[in-house]
Amino acid sequence: MINHVYGLAVRVFLTDENGKILILKRSTDSKTNPGKWELPGGKVDQDESFDHALTREVYEETKLKIALDHVVGAAEQNLHIIRAVHIIMSGNVVEGELTLSSEHEGYAWVYSKNLSNYELADWLEDYITNKNNILDQGKRDGKQENKTTEDAKNILKPWVNSIKDSMDKIVKKK
Repeated sequence: MINHVYGLAVRVFLTDENGKILILKRSTDSKTNPGKWELPGGKVDQDESFDHALTREVYEETKLKIALDHVVGAAEQNLHIIRAVHIIMSGNVVEGELTLSSEHEGYAWVYSKNLSNYELADWLEDYITNKNNILDQGKRDGKQENKTTEDAKNILKPWVNSIKDSMDKIVKKK
């Protein structure tokens, strides 16, 4: 039995040549996380691949063209009606001059160690806290190299299965 309807979103840790990460400040008019900082990205449309959705969303939000590297993790966000699963990737800017859409009212390039100086969106705050806990545990166990990848797979599997079940039910109704 499915207790939640799941939505899928994609985000990116965009890094510059100095190793700084791009974060965007949500508009204070936003329904979710108003005025808080988040990674660029957004919803995956039906029949859209993760990578296409992410490059599209980043361009819509910033006018930047990006190249993606790989998946670095996942985060969950409980909204009023749905539970959003954020697939987080890494990438870099290929071209463009940063121009914000109306969804955001500010941006900053920051070192990851300074992210705690910003009021982050709830899902990003949870992701960073959990990732740090995983990294700390891996250091204690001496198993640093694959700990975060395995954990991300374990976290994603039930979400992906639930999304698949939800989609199967929707398709059967049509």
